[in-house]
Amino acid sequence: MVRALGYILFTLAVLMGTVAGFVFFAAITDWRDRGCPGAEQCSDAVSVMVLTGCALVGAAVMAFAGMVFVRR
Repeated sequence: MVRALGYILFTLAVLMGTVAGFVFFAAITDWRDRGCPGAEQCSDAVSVMVLTGCALVGAAVMAFAGMVFVRR
């Protein structure tokens, strides 16, 4: 049962990391294309980059937890 939970956590972490990586790349591309003359125009892209950075850290923690559960 714990091993199955580990596999599920690891799979979800890979999926979440992949989606967050694509969203992070889109936000960086948007931020670069705008040129950002003012803080108001860049706030959306920067906010998305911060949130997806947090999601990537969460995905790494989930992947680590999944590996620990599989090794038990």
